[in-house]
Amino acid sequence: MITRKTIASILTTTAIAFAIAPPALAASMAAAAQATTPVLGDDRDRNTQREVKNAIVADPDLAQAHIAVSAYSGQVTLAGVVRNEEQRERAQRAAGTVRGVRGIDNAIEVVER
Repeated sequence: MITRKTIASILTTTAIAFAIAPPALAASMAAAAQATTPVLGDDRDRNTQREVKNAIVADPDLAQAHIAVSAYSGQVTLAGVVRNEEQRERAQRAAGTVRGVRGIDNAIEVVER
């Protein structure tokens, strides 16, 4: 079952992507966000998602980055855009520090401006 929160998350990611990237790149980022959003989840998935988001925002270099997080059975997907490869790697490292994360699919795009 798709919840309102899931729909809002996908729409927000899509809007951010189209606001900061060329249309072709934005379309691929929006598709990645839709493909990686779990349809069903439980409290552990929601807690993992929240904790990963908090870990990313806690990093001062990532606080202004546009990163969406989804989690399903310990597998975390990061999607969005950052300014350089270092930010992409920092986001992955931050996600890896969260208890319960078993794997990370880093679909973050680097868009240098």
